[in-house]
Amino acid sequence: MVEPRSIAYRPDRWLTDSRVYNLIWMGRWLERADNTTRVINNFARVAVENGSDMVALQQSLNSAAAIRGIPTEDPRRALELLLRRHEVSSIYHSLTTARGNATHVGTVELIRALSEAVLTLEDDSAMPQSPLDALLLTNQILERLSAVYKVIDDNWFHQEALSEEEVYRRFVQQQQQQ
Repeated sequence: MVEPRSIAYRPDRWLTDSRVYNLIWMGRWLERADNTTRVINNFARVAVENGSDMVALQQSLNSAAAIRGIPTEDPRRALELLLRRHEVSSIYHSLTTARGNATHVGTVELIRALSEAVLTLEDDSAMPQSPLDALLLTNQILERLSAVYKVIDDNWFHQEALSEEEVYRRFVQQQQQQ
C-alpha cells in the first residue's frame, strides 16, 4: 500500500495531500463568496444612497454577473443569480462548496459557522425586494463570513502565548541543534 504524500506543518502534525487540497479549495470558495457579496453590497449601498430602485440595482449588477461568467439574458435576474440561483458562481454555491471542503478538514465550529452563512441564503423569503433589502442581506452574509474567518483564525492561527521558560527552552534547543 502506498502511503499518502504529506507535509509537516508542525513536528507532531501532518497534512496529507487530500487535506491540503480541501483547505486550498475551501479558501478559494470562501474568497469567491466574500468577493461577490462585497460587490453586491457596494452596488446596493450606492443604490440606497442615490435613492435608486430595484431595476437600477439589477442593471448595475448585470455587468458584475457577466464578469463572473453568469449569462443574464434578463437583467432583472442578476441579483437572484449572484445570490443563489447560479449553479457555479453564486454566493450560495460558493458557501455550500466551502462547507463541503470544511467537512474534510475543519472543526465542528467551522462547519457550524459556514452552515449559518448558508442558511442565510436558503430561505426563499430572503430574496431582496429592494436595494435596502439587498444591502441588509449582504451585510448579514458578511457578518457570517466574519464569524467563519474568526473560527479559522482561532482554530489554526492563534495559539496561546509561550511562557518565558518555553521561549528559553526552545532557544536552547535551537542552539544545540546548530
